[in-house]
Amino acid sequence: MLKTKTGTPYFGIPACVLAASVSVCLLYLVPSCERETIQKRVGDAYYSRSQKGFNMGSRTPYGFRTEPVVMQGINTKRLVPYPDEMENIKVIFDMYAQPQTSYGDIVRYFSGKGVLFYEKVLIRGTLAQILRNPVYVKADLDVYEFFKNQGTVIVNDASDFTGENGCYLYKLRETEKRNSNRLEDLMLVLAPHEGVIDSDLWLKCRKKLMNNMTIQSARKPTNTWLAGKAKCGRCGYGLKGFTTAVIYRYLRCSKHIDNKSCEGAGTIHTDKLEQFIYEQMVEKLDDFKMLTGKKKAGNVNPKLAALHTELAKVEGEIGKLVDSLTGANPVLLSYVNAKIEELDSQRQAINKKIADLSIQTISPNQADQISDYLDDWENVSFDDRRQILNSLVSQIKATSEKIEIIWKI
Repeated sequence: MLKTKTGTPYFGIPACVLAASVSVCLLYLVPSCERETIQKRVGDAYYSRSQKGFNMGSRTPYGFRTEPVVMQGINTKRLVPYPDEMENIKVIFDMYAQPQTSYGDIVRYFSGKGVLFYEKVLIRGTLAQILRNPVYVKADLDVYEFFKNQGTVIVNDASDFTGENGCYLYKLRETEKRNSNRLEDLMLVLAPHEGVIDSDLWLKCRKKLMNNMTIQSARKPTNTWLAGKAKCGRCGYGLKGFTTAVIYRYLRCSKHIDNKSCEGAGTIHTDKLEQFIYEQMVEKLDDFKMLTGKKKAGNVNPKLAALHTELAKVEGEIGKLVDSLTGANPVLLSYVNAKIEELDSQRQAINKKIADLSIQTISPNQADQISDYLDDWENVSFDDRRQILNSLVSQIKATSEKIEIIWKI
């Protein structure tokens, strides 16, 4: 963590700011014990239905559509293959199984044919999600042994893995963060639909993916401290840094590199963009310090308080619906499940807004400390520059003609 010159941590998600904001915002919320009870009930219901192989309402995987089905007396949905899209899935696995085939080869292949995935041009992130999703595999004992060896919690017995059904992967209830390579943090359950990709082909692709991801995970941005924030001003995809043989640094649109579906951001010189962003940070921070100079550090952000109030209302509605599940008939269960999914989506969206707003809040004292680093910018380390940028800027949209900075302050 970046520190002040006296060694005191001062930004990231500042504990003092969050503590002050949360303590006041709790006045707007229901008692904590009730919130915890509601959250536990929702978690218990979700976890129980996950273990039974229910579709939990996330985005339908590419290549499938959903159809209504009754499982254990409860109305839910089952995945059914969508022929045209499923042919593309088979091509993806066949191509990636070849040792020399890369992500770029596959995205360029489908881009050249004009094939869309989720109504968008295929990108590497979507491709990775498809390749590691066991929803497509014909789950047999080889698949069972693979996940067992990775430490995954497997709900079904080994004898159930007959090579007919696909699988769902769900996050374990006690796991806070999901990492696509940490299979021990996940739970595997057989799904009611039929798999489409033979296990040997699926496992070959999955193991290749894991090996490539392990290599990539060790990489850190080294070309520019703008990495992760600088986006193409035309398509919104990330700008990647490159260095030529004569130490000439520049940035290029990653979507243009992948499949040429974006015309690109033009010629952007990394050094010039870094200097411009630095100057803008200095100016913006001076304005911020002037505006907040007389503001009390303990003032509550009204937007944050309103979001907490809205969150409490949604959680209350979820709690009432969970209570109504006891003894409900199948028709009522179907309605309540659908309503809980809708409210849970709202809850997640509100939580994201709260998190974003909390992160964007810095105190006047922190502004002074960041200003010290900006004054001594030439001697600030690469990693510290990235943290300072992250504390002030949400995103940079750039082309050779125009630069737009989206600020956190």
